[in-house]
Amino acid sequence: MTYGKKDLPYPYCLDFSGIVTRVKGVRESTRAALVNSLKVASYLKAGSNLVERNLGSGPRVTPNGDGRKQYWSGLSFLTERALSREVAELDPPFLRQKGAGPYRSTWASHDDYLNDLLTFLLHAASYDPQYGAELETRGDWLVEEDSLVDAVYRSAYHELMTICRMPLFRLQLIMCATADRNDGIHSAIANNYRGALEPWMKIYESTIAARGLQLRKGITIEQFTNILAAILEGFAVRHMGDPGAGVVEDNLVGMAILGIMSSYLEPADEPSGLTLREMFDGTPENGEPT
Repeated sequence: MTYGKKDLPYPYCLDFSGIVTRVKGVRESTRAALVNSLKVASYLKAGSNLVERNLGSGPRVTPNGDGRKQYWSGLSFLTERALSREVAELDPPFLRQKGAGPYRSTWASHDDYLNDLLTFLLHAASYDPQYGAELETRGDWLVEEDSLVDAVYRSAYHELMTICRMPLFRLQLIMCATADRNDGIHSAIANNYRGALEPWMKIYESTIAARGLQLRKGITIEQFTNILAAILEGFAVRHMGDPGAGVVEDNLVGMAILGIMSSYLEPADEPSGLTLREMFDGTPENGEPT
């Protein structure tokens, strides 16, 4: 049976124009055809498999010949040899390819491939398949549960557990720490954040309205969403690095998010009209004492 691009699972069936930009080819038409070929999609799938296997939440360390554990560093697992092995074992509708020849005829260098792979993995389209379908359910919790406090604690716990298991989150941490300022990776990470946070922005708007609340003067819904996302990611890093810190057991994420919400939300029918700074010390946003 012959397979085409449309037979691939999401997001590999998408148009990769603007995502895969470093393939070889003298003519523009040749490069354009290669970008959306089964060949390129299969190599991206192979790289994605390796990222999930090595940066996922499951066991990754394996014993060496001398019995010592092997400690992974950065993206050292994404070698040309490992990719060749991986793409040779792909299941249809992906394209199995043997040897290094097809790879080297598609990308001029391994760095070119890695840049295309990272741009693809950090694209907003790659977020949903790893995240899963829980977002809509958690949004319902925040809007519909009787207790907003219980809904916040429940949602925060499950969100923390979700991103801690996502290979994409671990990959993003590596890229944030090591990417050069102008290599394009930061643009890809920004795209990923947009895909992840726009649904939450809508959920927060719905929750605030349904609970008879409004944002305090001096903060926007975009700022509110970014603050909550930063808190969640910070605790995720802490939990992965120090599992005994009580982040999960005490639901510190829920405590922190509830604190932010209590600070930046107020009753819609009795707004204070004050920014958070003005409420605390009577100093307006321009810094002049009242």
